[in-house]
Amino acid sequence: MFVAIHHNITDPKKWEEATSKIGPMVEQGRLPKGLRGISYLPGADGRRAHCLWEADSLENLKRFLDPLTTPAARNEYFQIDVEHAFGLPTQAQESVRAH
Repeated sequence: MFVAIHHNITDPKKWEEATSKIGPMVEQGRLPKGLRGISYLPGADGRRAHCLWEADSLENLKRFLDPLTTPAARNEYFQIDVEHAFGLPTQAQESVRAH
């Protein structure tokens, strides 16, 4: 499944600390099993960010991200309706299922 997250950043310094930990984990493939970070879209004003993840479950993604990000942001998660979405990676779903 694909999950989008809208982050309302409440503490920019703590947010920067969180993303400095998560970014390298995504880039180096050190995420928990079943998770794949696809995109990170920080707002130019530093108050909002959007992320797109592929996850084996919404609960697994929340268990990973919330402890790292909730001191710095309020997170709103929603599962993407893949039948009506466009621009999603086509091979990403198969990579998570294979693990």
